[in-house]
Amino acid sequence: MVFTDTDAVFDFNPMIAPHRQDPHLFYRAARERPISLSPSIGAYMVSRCADIRAVLDDPTTFSSAAAVPLMYDNPPEVVEVLKAGNVPETTAVVNEDEPGHRQMRALFDAAVRGARVRAMLPLMHRRAGELIDGFTGATADLVSEYAIPYVQAIISAVIGFPPEDTEQIQVWTDDVTTLWNPLAPLEDRVASARRMGDYTRYLQDLIDDRKADPRDDMISVLVHGANGFPGVSDDYVHNIVRGAARVAGFDTTRDAITATVLVALQNPAVRAGIIDDPARTIPKVTEEVQRRDAPHRGLFRIATREVELGGTVLAKGSLLLLLFGSANRDETVFPDPDAVDLSRPNVHDHLAFGTGLHACPGAPLARAEIRVALQTLFGRLPGLRLADGYTPTYVASYFFRGLESLYVSTHDRLVQSRGLSHRTI
Repeated sequence: MVFTDTDAVFDFNPMIAPHRQDPHLFYRAARERPISLSPSIGAYMVSRCADIRAVLDDPTTFSSAAAVPLMYDNPPEVVEVLKAGNVPETTAVVNEDEPGHRQMRALFDAAVRGARVRAMLPLMHRRAGELIDGFTGATADLVSEYAIPYVQAIISAVIGFPPEDTEQIQVWTDDVTTLWNPLAPLEDRVASARRMGDYTRYLQDLIDDRKADPRDDMISVLVHGANGFPGVSDDYVHNIVRGAARVAGFDTTRDAITATVLVALQNPAVRAGIIDDPARTIPKVTEEVQRRDAPHRGLFRIATREVELGGTVLAKGSLLLLLFGSANRDETVFPDPDAVDLSRPNVHDHLAFGTGLHACPGAPLARAEIRVALQTLFGRLPGLRLADGYTPTYVASYFFRGLESLYVSTHDRLVQSRGLSHRTI
């Protein structure tokens, strides 16, 4: 394919305006064009649902080896600091092709599905209630005061992190995402690399502890094995825990919860359904919001041979970014894609959790977290509304799309505490 000057300026940069606030400006235009190279990302932007599914259905032609960047792919200044800290790095679960993917995926599944999800439900209910009890003012930020501490508590319990270490673990987790982000300033990446040595030593202490004293947590599963597979090496435990588990298990669920609450507060019928019939409404609104406002922007693939995709010939070694958020609003698959439609018949065809070989193993856990967060919030605060003057703004993030804040009025709860009905407000 021959590129023109117009192609060169057809760029996507989710860190800055206008795509930071509304990436769908780019997505809509991209779906009308041949697959193009983004100079900022350094990859071809795959935006149409059919093209993305074609890639996901052909892991032989489109390798997952570069699904997320490696820390050691950073500039020499960063790599030098990582080496000094003895920071290990292997391929992550999401970066593995078959057959290596099979063992790590089986262990990951054992740690985040079925009985383990059910075992987390009491913690979910308890933590959600505690956080709502902590809303002491007339307004609350549901990002910092609800979604963040709620998801942190759950993912820490799943992995096996002591709850008292949550604040420090979050700093290290943010460092990992910074090191994955080729658009982050170099000085920020160097600073994050310096802290990775401490994170490595901390994780190794937990790994050594679980070797001697297994517990009911992900670290123990990865160390000792499950589902008929043996455990993995310490280096793999480091990579899985700090990446696929802690980063993906936190950011996406946090953003999914706040996106769903925002949609409910902006749509009176949706909110009424959550309050009056939560068992029926919450699963529907969860899937529709995952489709409409996917919290994860997408993953990379590498072409293992020359191949044509969506009318564009890609050379062997070409890097592609699969824009799941764009596929989820593809007009050819989801009519009136920007609308919130709880009766959408094909809503489960969305790609917010991926599909195929690398479909998100944590999807059942995330859905449970979202359900409990919504049911508890609207059950306790049925008069909840957006704070006066609130306007949604979004974080500058390479991989994730999430609200910076979600300010709501909690006046209803204060009135109820005096024995009055919220209908008197």
